[in-house]
Amino acid sequence: MVFRRIIFNAVFIGLAAGLLLSLIQVIGVSPIIFEAETFEVVEEAPAAAAHDHHGVEESSGHHHDAEAWAPEDGAERTLYTVASNVLAGIGFASVVLALMSQLQLQGITQVNVQKGLLWGLAGFAVFFVAPGIGLPPEIPGTEAAVIENRQLWWLFAVVCAAIGLAVMAFAPIKLKILGALSIALPYIVGAPHVDGPEFAHPDPAAVASLTELHFQFIMASGIANLIFWIVLGIACAWALNLWVHKDIDAHVSSAA
Repeated sequence: MVFRRIIFNAVFIGLAAGLLLSLIQVIGVSPIIFEAETFEVVEEAPAAAAHDHHGVEESSGHHHDAEAWAPEDGAERTLYTVASNVLAGIGFASVVLALMSQLQLQGITQVNVQKGLLWGLAGFAVFFVAPGIGLPPEIPGTEAAVIENRQLWWLFAVVCAAIGLAVMAFAPIKLKILGALSIALPYIVGAPHVDGPEFAHPDPAAVASLTELHFQFIMASGIANLIFWIVLGIACAWALNLWVHKDIDAHVSSAA
């Protein structure tokens, strides 16, 4: 019964949070990406020619394969973005609701809207801030390390941050130092980066514009993710007590 309620509520919360995130991205994030892509187009032709001449493509996160599929610009691209945001929202909401439910049923913590805000901030810290410190969000045209290495480090940073925050929040005081060490571990190992400039565009004016766009992109995507996670955390806490644990907490308290 609780599982069905978790999934049911996660679908609605994820749908709402994902649509909100998509709206914010369309307004404040996508225009930055589109502007950065105008600089990327300028450098694709010589890069492609170099690849054809040497017969080997360099290992970079932003080289394009002419045969690779991508959604068409416009409505199709926006639709895929919205779909991915909604699916991610449903997945995150399911995990958050399940964790909240388990901790509350075990009497470890009592979740309310105020604590839901803290859960949202923790989610933002785990999934955006922690990996973003080592690997900031990238705009088109950025020279980046091999994508597989970046993905592995991103996952490493997220897992370590999640474990670290959980230990610092719920473990005994004598173990909290382990939580801090867990959070710091990915930065001790170091994130993968390429040697050389951040942007390989030959025009210094274009590099200056890309640098400014990159800063704007980090800020805009950070704000978008912060709002997403705050809404998700508060909505999950509200739904937990109103719908997921409806009549359950009272029964557990009377039985105890």
